Amino acid sequence: MERKWYYAVGGVRHGPVTFEELSGLVRDGKLQAIDLVWQPEFGPEWRNAGQVRALFETAVMEAPPLVPADVQKVPLLGVTGDRPSCLSAASQAYGRMVAVLFKPFDITRWFSMGFCAWLAYIGTQSVNFNGMKGEGSPALFKQQADGLLDKVSNALAHPGLYESAFAVALVFLTLLVGLWMCALRSRGDFMFLHRWYQPDAPILLCWRAARSAGHELFVWRVSFFVIAGLLFALDAAVAYAQIIRPYMDAGKVWRQSLVHPTVACVTAAVLLAVGTQLVAHLAKAFVVPVMYWHGVTASRAWLVVFALCNQYPFAVLGYLAYCVVCWMLAVLAILAFVACTCCVGIIPLAMPYLYGVILLPVFLFFRGYAVCFLSQWRSDLIPSKA
Repeated sequence: MERKWYYAVGGVRHGPVTFEELSGLVRDGKLQAIDLVWQPEFGPEWRNAGQVRALFETAVMEAPPLVPADVQKVPLLGVTGDRPSCLSAASQAYGRMVAVLFKPFDITRWFSMGFCAWLAYIGTQSVNFNGMKGEGSPALFKQQADGLLDKVSNALAHPGLYESAFAVALVFLTLLVGLWMCALRSRGDFMFLHRWYQPDAPILLCWRAARSAGHELFVWRVSFFVIAGLLFALDAAVAYAQIIRPYMDAGKVWRQSLVHPTVACVTAAVLLAVGTQLVAHLAKAFVVPVMYWHGVTASRAWLVVFALCNQYPFAVLGYLAYCVVCWMLAVLAILAFVACTCCVGIIPLAMPYLYGVILLPVFLFFRGYAVCFLSQWRSDLIPSKA
């Protein structure tokens, strides 16, 4: 092939190179769509690389999977690793975060990685603008709960056609949006992890390469949350039969006999909520990296996580405890930022995508924290080119 292509990155011109070499630069993330390219047929004007559609179409068609080709053939189970340190892992993750985002500072990289972070955490953002009104007395709580029960009872006793249709449509739409966000988040997890290792990898290539692993994780997550939802529904059914129904039949008079079933149902709901959050976090923190490194299924990756928890349970508890501490510090930093901007800073934090860009250092740190923790336990899990 003829060497007639030139390209400019960061104001520095390179070339001449062949079209295949130029495509290789796109695949490796060294040439972005906003960079300039030139060949004699363009005349005196340089063009953005993104305008050469064949260049990026070729790169997309040849997009490699996220799992490196030379992945190490190491056993995932039956191997005892070293005891990991949460403090050391946090230090390594912080150093990597600073190196990627600030040495040097690249605004294009920041916004590009922020998009992947937004996908990885989409649906988990919540900003509450409502303050607590009124006194939090037991009498007020009982009054509000009784009013809610009356509304629900009236709606169930006298269901209207339009109200029922609206409720069904709302539930169906909510489920569709939830599934859509779960699919995006599952794919975004692998894209964001890939950018941890290759900060300049093109978004489109990451998106296509994460398709298979993201679908596998999505199916597992849906299955898990269906099971969790059924358990919550069972607890709610028991609460209705043992607490709400007797309370309503007694004329909304609280009796001592309702205390024990209330404590049991509330305890079960709290344990289910904590267990669901814990499993969801471990899936994001540990299962995703193992799937990324070795291309295994989510179930197979969970066996590796169980092995870690079995070998070093207190180290895992230390990881989780330090994770909570770091999140608390991050929340305090965010609150300080909002206070320093006279609450104006909360506006971009409530907007899609922008909160991923603004909180990118936080998200990148926590992504690396789990990766570094796993690598301390068993460095052989990580492929040489990861």
